[in-house]
Amino acid sequence: MAKNPLLKYSVEVLLVEANPAGEPFFRKTHLYKTLFLLHQNLLGQGIDIGLPYCWYLHGPLIEAITFEEQTGTPLDGGYLQPDGATVPLRHVHDEELMTGEKQVVLQEIRKILRKYRSGTRWEEGYGSRLVGDAYKLAPFRYQRTFKREYLDYLVSLSGEPRVYDYAYGRISSNILRYLDTLIKQFPENEMSELLDTYLAWDDTARLFVETRDPLDALSNRYWEIFCSLLRVRKNENVPEEIVERWERSFAQELPLYDREFETAHDEALGRLEQDTRSRDIDPIVLRLMAYARDECVRARPREM
Repeated sequence: MAKNPLLKYSVEVLLVEANPAGEPFFRKTHLYKTLFLLHQNLLGQGIDIGLPYCWYLHGPLIEAITFEEQTGTPLDGGYLQPDGATVPLRHVHDEELMTGEKQVVLQEIRKILRKYRSGTRWEEGYGSRLVGDAYKLAPFRYQRTFKREYLDYLVSLSGEPRVYDYAYGRISSNILRYLDTLIKQFPENEMSELLDTYLAWDDTARLFVETRDPLDALSNRYWEIFCSLLRVRKNENVPEEIVERWERSFAQELPLYDREFETAHDEALGRLEQDTRSRDIDPIVLRLMAYARDECVRARPREM
């Protein structure tokens, strides 16, 4: 018997409605995002299915240990096949639930799925739209800008390696505009432990723009440590002992990231100073970059 029969029913009826044959077009990501949207929409109707989740690298992530404890079924091997597709279900467990409650859940699932399907056919781009709709409910504007705009822009550049050669003026302007926006949006009040690390990363990213070094790896590394704290701050229905374990993990990891960003900063500064000497440019100009950034922050308050 499930500890949370409503959550178990919600998952199973979703799988029956979305992917009854267990085909590969409805996968782990789609399940997580749809369950999150269902949870949020039902809360607005006074129904709490108790979905255990946190915000993490790619949006809302179901906390697997708590989920299995509540439903009696693991995600991997229970509701997900080895290839990541959802399993075909033959039976939905609904014996302990009231008919009216079940009808509300079923109607809401069908309402969500209609946004991404025409009849039973999934529309083009349904996966990206589903993720985008989940991110509209992200707790921080900064989070949406960094993941869904800035990182996506870097991904678009990685597919065209030669674009740096003929369009770097436009690229650098776009990247700096993102960095300026992000520094105003950083949620300092709720993520204060990460502020110094973020500012160090920002300095390094701006140096990378000057040296024309790709920012993908550096930015993804920062996103990892940001999300390590994000899941501590933004989660629901996750037991306190698990959140405390996440918090200890963040505290242990943070110094490693700080050293990594410091090394990247020093190496980039060395490359830039060497380049500017060859162009007879006064190296003191380089030292003004961090100062200019700090003045920008003081003059233009962050958006909380």
